[in-house]
Amino acid sequence: MALQRWISAPGNNKKKDSLAQGIQQHQYTSHLNKATHEIPNIRKKHVCSSTYLPPLLSSSSSLLLLLFLPHSHLASADHVLYTDEVLLPSQNLTNGPHVLSIQPHCRLVLSTAGATIWATNATSNSGDCYLAVTQKGELVLRRAFHYAVWSSGAKATKKGKYALVLDAEGRIAVYGHRRWSTSNPKSLGSPDEKAEEAASAEYVIHSGHKMAAGEKLRYREYELAFSKCNLVINDTRTGRWLWQTNTKEPKPPPPAKCFVELESSGELSVKSGNHRLWSSNKRTDSGRHIAVLRFDGRLAVYGPLVWANVRLDDSTAPDAVREAGAAFVPANARW
Repeated sequence: MALQRWISAPGNNKKKDSLAQGIQQHQYTSHLNKATHEIPNIRKKHVCSSTYLPPLLSSSSSLLLLLFLPHSHLASADHVLYTDEVLLPSQNLTNGPHVLSIQPHCRLVLSTAGATIWATNATSNSGDCYLAVTQKGELVLRRAFHYAVWSSGAKATKKGKYALVLDAEGRIAVYGHRRWSTSNPKSLGSPDEKAEEAASAEYVIHSGHKMAAGEKLRYREYELAFSKCNLVINDTRTGRWLWQTNTKEPKPPPPAKCFVELESSGELSVKSGNHRLWSSNKRTDSGRHIAVLRFDGRLAVYGPLVWANVRLDDSTAPDAVREAGAAFVPANARW
């Protein structure tokens, strides 16, 4: 199912209240208390009154899961899951042929072109499972609001906002915490059919990679691109610039185009040849980082790497695949 992200406008909680009427919530008080303790400061989502409940989420406890967890409907090209969000059995992360989904019996499966390449061994008969990234960067598959079915086993030392990414190579990894973000106001986007259908070929830059003038990142209606040497976040629906670096092409212009680069320190820079024109001025521990054009119209940097489903040289838990009870299917030699 496609997942639509947007921030609730005032008054949307009334729809949640109307859905919750008639449910005997006192039976689930203990579960809710545990859930809110484990996932604090949940970002509110809009829940339509016509929310479809698939077979795996048809019980009253599952309805409460939909109401009280930070549920959203991912777009077809979504491949990032943030802290304060959850992935439900009816949803998936998708990047090209690669898909991360929750299968029956709470089994987390990563597949490429329909073939399983990685999966968790732990299962549960419960259907109300969800995947979340905690405030310490641990990836956890839970059931009944609170009980852990599987976890990555890797935690950062500092609380913050983390991000799970399914990359173009079919690997999943957790980065964070969030180190830097653009200063533009968060967008109050709403479900828009045209925006939802817009292709999001890529909206993540990995450290060590560059994005040159003429290239762009796009997430739904938001676009990160150059206007000459000025790096701009543009709302394609309105044509309005939400944020810019205010950088200009040096004179005389160098033969090489301007480009933006994410360094291993987490610093984001706009350069022209060897000249640095702009910088985020935010450096962290050296390692793998990502810059993400987010659903709220902001560009944010997360890192360094906390965990990955395959061994990466700078992972804080290089044996997490084995220790966390996950099965790696080695049939794909490119791993």
